[in-house]
Amino acid sequence: MNNDDTDAIYVRLAEALDALPQGFPRTDSGVEIQLMKMAFSPEEVWLAGQMSREYETVSEIAERVGRDEAEVSEILEGLVPRRLVRLESKGMSAPGLAPTVEGEKRYRLGPFMVGWYEANMRLMGKEYAELFSQYIMEGGGERILAPRPGSLGVIPVRGSLKPEQMAEMEPHLDIDAHLQRHERFIVIDCVCVREAEMSGEIPECLPPMKRCGFVGAPPQTPLGENVLDREQADKLLRELEELGRVHLAFYGFTMGADTPQFVGTCNCCSCCCAIIHQGQRLGLEEHVQRSNYRAFVLQDACTGCGVCVTRCPVDAISEQGDGHSLVQREKCIGCGVCVIGCDFDALELQPVSEEEWFHTPSSMDEWEEMRLQSMAKGGT
Repeated sequence: MNNDDTDAIYVRLAEALDALPQGFPRTDSGVEIQLMKMAFSPEEVWLAGQMSREYETVSEIAERVGRDEAEVSEILEGLVPRRLVRLESKGMSAPGLAPTVEGEKRYRLGPFMVGWYEANMRLMGKEYAELFSQYIMEGGGERILAPRPGSLGVIPVRGSLKPEQMAEMEPHLDIDAHLQRHERFIVIDCVCVREAEMSGEIPECLPPMKRCGFVGAPPQTPLGENVLDREQADKLLRELEELGRVHLAFYGFTMGADTPQFVGTCNCCSCCCAIIHQGQRLGLEEHVQRSNYRAFVLQDACTGCGVCVTRCPVDAISEQGDGHSLVQREKCIGCGVCVIGCDFDALELQPVSEEEWFHTPSSMDEWEEMRLQSMAKGGT
């Protein structure tokens, strides 16, 4: 291929990615092309650029593009761990945990966020991190983050919801039930902190660096740096909650169960999270998918200590003239970080109205359909 041919196949992949509900818009500078060139070879891009969100077998893809099945299979399998290609699978997978596939393998194009950006951030260095930040600020961020539903959804931290709220309305928010279902958990370093550090920013958040995943693994999985037992996972998660980290959970709640259930989460802060931080930098009214609850201050119990003001990750709480705290409901994401941080039980999470209620999708495929319908109606 000459340079013009190579650029053309990267452009075609960019357009295919932008056709996905998650989005991957073009920019005037073409920084998105640079990102792809760093992450993938021309051969990989040539094949991926001819895929869509429709699942296909190797033989179907090979016949359609006119390539040998063995060659196509090799490229696809090499792209699955880097998330440019997704396998049709049962349940949730995470780095280090292969997806469970039933029957013949079927493949589709994977999104940029949450997808191949995060997977490649673990492999790339400073230049990749800087290009990502540039891309988000040049227009990529709004197209990816603002449409509803958001890419990741807020799960209220443990202790912030009343037990009956969870049991009666949203049992899939039960993190403790998830911990009891498994004996081993995959926990990995936060790619957002790494991206910030590589970009030359100094994150304000405190350690631990290992804070994302908590995806259940088979009980025979050996314990190690990224595999924790139940007690270790619970202890780390409680430490993150006490530090004020926001649970941003993955979609795909079913995990083969009869009813939806929690399957894993990132634990995010406002200083470097690729969704919360970048959304606020861009001035977006919507970025993360809010929970179905909003914080409310019980004025009679509030002492005006200001802890909730400092803990809120989206600056939704301020101090009134009388010294009491006030929640700006239009900013609140319903994370519950303020509730568990209050020593005076002066805050609680209250459910939103029926009109505002967000019905959580049971899979990423369902999430994509919901977003397409939302964008067709105007994008919110």
